Amino acid sequence: MTKSNDINKHQRIAILDQMRGVALLAIFLANIPGLAEINKEHPSALNEGLNDVLSIILTDSARPLFAFMFGMSVMLIYNRLKEKGMNPYPILLRRFFLLAIVGAVHGYAIWAGDILLMYAMAGFVLLLFTTLPARGLLFAALILWLGYTVGVEVISYFFSGELSLEEGLKSVLVSSEEPFKGTEYLIIEFASMVEHLGYFLFGMFAFYKGIFTAISNRRKQMWVLTFLSLAIGLAGKTVLYYNESIQVLNGFFPFVVTIGMILFIVLWGTSETAMSKALIPFNSIGKMAFTNYLLQSLVFVCLFRGSGRTFFEDVGIWTEPSYIFALSIGILLFISQMLFSYLWLKPFRYGPFEWLWRMGTYWSFVSIKKKK
Repeated sequence: MTKSNDINKHQRIAILDQMRGVALLAIFLANIPGLAEINKEHPSALNEGLNDVLSIILTDSARPLFAFMFGMSVMLIYNRLKEKGMNPYPILLRRFFLLAIVGAVHGYAIWAGDILLMYAMAGFVLLLFTTLPARGLLFAALILWLGYTVGVEVISYFFSGELSLEEGLKSVLVSSEEPFKGTEYLIIEFASMVEHLGYFLFGMFAFYKGIFTAISNRRKQMWVLTFLSLAIGLAGKTVLYYNESIQVLNGFFPFVVTIGMILFIVLWGTSETAMSKALIPFNSIGKMAFTNYLLQSLVFVCLFRGSGRTFFEDVGIWTEPSYIFALSIGILLFISQMLFSYLWLKPFRYGPFEWLWRMGTYWSFVSIKKKK
């Protein structure tokens, strides 16, 4: 491998970490109203305006962004294991099983907005798609996104009937008798996984097609597509946000915004100008996304009453804070996490949860300290 190619490889890995860091920020900002249980009655114009702007940009667009990244990560690990002559399936099965356990505990005992269990469920399903060629992945992704996520919503809107996998499973599995503990929660997560499955597959397809090279080689066209995606997606989301009578295409416009976000981050990160350096602070926090995601919810349920579950339910200092106050705490926390991640990764190779997850995945001890 030439020196130039080696540099490109390290650059691609760095951009992946940076994209993961930006995705973590996006999903955190989208979750703040729920994490803090903000006061929604009679907010000030500033609180309401800021909440509206960030909701339009991030709601239902942050999760697909993280799902896209997850799909890319699955293919990255799968290919690395294949290159080493290892069977990727038992390793990835352990990886997703451990993620499911952490997600179930996090979602059931700490905060209901957990995404980890849903992503673990998706991981098990994605293993069925790992051998598909790029065209097959793209076809499956489009079918699941436009045919299911968007299609079911359009059919329900125009034919005045609700086609809901979640409600259908609840009617079958949750009877009038006392159901198995956690059944309803698992149904919600499963239905959410199916709704997001196309986004995971788009990430797998992007990995196969070499998203960084493809975008870098067509920068002008990609910048045009970026602004078109953001303009169309945000315009559609704005109309839907302020007009509750037109609740259709809620699965279409948010992902169009997500596409714009992905293109923007890659174009930004691969830029040869000084602007690309602005993403460097997201590098370390992206490497420790698992640890930082869990810390965000844990800190917030300990600071704000009402959002936590089980023994965190009545823990907290503030009750129903204003949106700006909760957002300010969130931004301070995220900046602190950026600094913490940077300092932690100086002597250590992995974040705490990343380290435990890696050992469980490979079923062997791995040193967390960097070699001197």
